[in-house]
Amino acid sequence: MILFTTDLLFGSKILGAAKYAGLRGQGVRNRASLAQHAAGASHFFLDLEAELAEGESAEELLDAALGHSHLRVFAFAGHLQADKLRAAQRRLAAAPAAGGAHEVHSRGSLNARLVEILPPAAPPVAATPAKEPT
Repeated sequence: MILFTTDLLFGSKILGAAKYAGLRGQGVRNRASLAQHAAGASHFFLDLEAELAEGESAEELLDAALGHSHLRVFAFAGHLQADKLRAAQRRLAAAPAAGGAHEVHSRGSLNARLVEILPPAAPPVAATPAKEPT
């Protein structure tokens, strides 16, 4: 699971959900870092409001993620960022998605859906010892 956000609190929620789901979470800072970690990831979470390095934009990072067809992309922003959310929705709707559809959410909506997107890993089943014949 790959995450790009500058919101430490919300980022820790997503990384915590990934860990609980048995996934290794990796934060990225730019397109180069995304390219480096994309092969081993199944999900990419992109904060559309986060500030990127000069010369990069959230839209470019979103397009870069869509270039990795095996990634399921989740873009999010605050609910007041309707233009950013709609633009991301248009981009994601046109892109093929692996493992289900890409999604766009407000922060609150994403928070509510995290357990469905990254379901908890099943606890290991303990083997029942065989009974000795009596």
